[in-house]
Amino acid sequence: MYGCLLVKQMKIISEGETKLMVPEESTLSKKDTVFYNPVMETNRDISVSVVQSFLDDFKRDEFLMCDPLGGSGARGIRYAKELKFNGDLKVSIGDINPSAVKMIKENLKLNELENVEVFHEDANVLLSKNFKVFNVVDLDPFGSPVPYLDSGIRASLTKGGLLCMTATDTAVLCGAYRKTCIRKYNAVPLKGDKELAVRLMIGYAVKMASKYDIGLKPIFSHVTDHYARTFMVTERGAGKADSAIENIGYIRQDSEQKSFKTFEEGSEKGYAGPFYLGDISDKNIVQNALNTAKTRNYSKRAVNILELISRESEINQVGCFDIHELCSFIKKLVPPVNDIMENLKENGFKVTRVHYNPYGLKTDAELSDLVVLISEYHSKKY
Repeated sequence: MYGCLLVKQMKIISEGETKLMVPEESTLSKKDTVFYNPVMETNRDISVSVVQSFLDDFKRDEFLMCDPLGGSGARGIRYAKELKFNGDLKVSIGDINPSAVKMIKENLKLNELENVEVFHEDANVLLSKNFKVFNVVDLDPFGSPVPYLDSGIRASLTKGGLLCMTATDTAVLCGAYRKTCIRKYNAVPLKGDKELAVRLMIGYAVKMASKYDIGLKPIFSHVTDHYARTFMVTERGAGKADSAIENIGYIRQDSEQKSFKTFEEGSEKGYAGPFYLGDISDKNIVQNALNTAKTRNYSKRAVNILELISRESEINQVGCFDIHELCSFIKKLVPPVNDIMENLKENGFKVTRVHYNPYGLKTDAELSDLVVLISEYHSKKY
């Protein structure tokens, strides 16, 4: 009876290697009977690719995953269907919405999966019942992951687990709602560079995990569309927690010039944060994820993002230089970005575009080098 009713209101689509029954119409808000966001297909393509990269080096016989905010079940079901593992892979999917639970079960039937268990339960309750159980906990809420983060950390294995989280409140993380960011993330945001949004989120998670003597090490991060996303490996012990904290600090930004202070030094007027200042993506994980996405013919956009992040991971720079902002500051016309990149390379610098800003460049050049090159470009051109 329910299945027949469901079909009249739904449509069947494909994502990756998975079929999904989803709502015919969606407002992409909490008003939807069941939440499904087609724009997040790119996110899910990347997620499967990154977790597969993590799983490729996994040495145990059992791999347990939890998607406690399942919605339509798209993410958890794609994990169960598309991850390749020689051992026993099991996925727990939960949602407090009874309509979502029914849809998840319909999607399991559609994909003939038997390695998924579905729970009609609040996310925090489901996670709290599974203390130190899961190899992967994926927090993908509508809004901020903060309300679920503590439970997510405690439900993850304390060594060699993987904590994934998405934040769709990027306006908060990027400084549009400063007081909200201070209240939710206990941090002062900076406007301008979107990479700082994910670094702020990671910094908050590192502090949360450290009270349990757990260190978090990011292996992949990106900021795309309306969300920030990161994947962090859990490392057990007070020493690992201390090491993770050492990567947290404060940032002051004057035009495109960033100044830094460590967490231990403390903040002062003009500085924002704390942010995570270490590497936010592991180049080997990124390259393996890129190979997976290409091999499986995942969305072109997912492949493009992975290619850019692969290049970014080769350059040790917090954030990027926004060429439009820089030229505005020095009162010069904006040269073609490709010309600037070529000039940097000719002068022996590494440089790449970034995935989150069409006018952003990561480079090992200093700000002063960029100013000189742009000025020289104009003197030759005009």
